[in-house]
Amino acid sequence: MYIEIGPASLVVKTEKGGTNCEPDRARLEVYIKNILESIREYLPVLRLKAYKIKRFHNMPDVVKYMIEGVKAIDEETLTPMASVAGAVSDEIKNFLKQDGFDFISVNNGGDISLFNENLERTIRVSIGHINKNTHTPYILNIKGFKEYGIATSGLGGRSFTLGLAEIGTVIAKSGAIADAAVTYICNKTNVDTEHVLRKKAYLIDPTTDIPEEYVTLNIDKLNQEEASIALQNGLNIAYNLKEKKVIFDALIYLKGNMVTTINGVKNIKLEVLYGDQKDCYNN
Repeated sequence: MYIEIGPASLVVKTEKGGTNCEPDRARLEVYIKNILESIREYLPVLRLKAYKIKRFHNMPDVVKYMIEGVKAIDEETLTPMASVAGAVSDEIKNFLKQDGFDFISVNNGGDISLFNENLERTIRVSIGHINKNTHTPYILNIKGFKEYGIATSGLGGRSFTLGLAEIGTVIAKSGAIADAAVTYICNKTNVDTEHVLRKKAYLIDPTTDIPEEYVTLNIDKLNQEEASIALQNGLNIAYNLKEKKVIFDALIYLKGNMVTTINGVKNIKLEVLYGDQKDCYNN
């Protein structure tokens, strides 16, 4: 089921007993509109750096998910808007769970929240290339989690990035946390260089929640040495979050190279199509 309401472009898949079973569209659309209205109502709060937000437990659930998501990652640099798409996916998933579905996937423009009763079922998720509007050769194979989130971000996505990653993908226990984490990791996939075009965010979008930050516009002149340093910087952040058990795993792609925390020994494996091509490495 595809639903587009305001800024939300959603693909919702639900099953009962292994058979496709769509939710009530009209009821779901009303609920999504209410979610978006809650976000609009709290925008002045949600555009603040998360460390400034102290009392939020009586706010609407989607707002709480956004705030909790970024506080789990880095409340000093992130605003709750960094987790908005993932939080919306989480909220819709939780709403649909009331209808007794045993499988739910809510994909909000690439930020996915999943519920899967069958822990032996492997979920395959293809990773898209934001700028090329196509699939990459990388596919995630995930099983053993009842609920989790997957978020993808990078240069050319729907939101600004401070970093250089063309693609970043994170798997975490919720969509909101995955969304916040991939934003942070992509921001930190960075290097000091004159070969990148950057501009203050407010000059591009006066309504942005990060007006004074320099956001990345173009990396065409970035060389491979600089790209390798940036990838390692991002990977270090990803490993740190994984070691703290904030995320499950992450991968980052830049200039034809990919790094990942995935080691393939547990519930998350990375499948690489055309694996004979040497464009992927795992630290």
